[in-house]
Amino acid sequence: MNRAVPWSEAALVAVACWAVSGLGYGVLAALDEPQLSPAPLILMGLSQWFWARHRFWLAGVAASLTGAVVLFALVDVLRPGLGRYVADALATGTAATVALAVFTLVGRGAGRHRDAAH
Repeated sequence: MNRAVPWSEAALVAVACWAVSGLGYGVLAALDEPQLSPAPLILMGLSQWFWARHRFWLAGVAASLTGAVVLFALVDVLRPGLGRYVADALATGTAATVALAVFTLVGRGAGRHRDAAH
């Protein structure tokens, strides 16, 4: 369970996050539901993946904090020029991708540090 995340797996999970973000915001835009967001679905999916496959707590905390900062920063920057749905979809997908990269990097670094200690 505590094993490093291969980059190929992180990339696959990131693609899934982008798909949920794009499709979710597309459906919400078609239904004209600006108060809803697929971001919680992405967060639940990432949490399930974390819990089932990679319980690196330090990496999880680092990824969560980084993802939240990226999401809120990008939403503020992108919304005025792109509108709510496009900006939110791009910000959510980017935040998930950055969070996955941080999770993978921190997890791999912690794994190397653990291996060197033994």
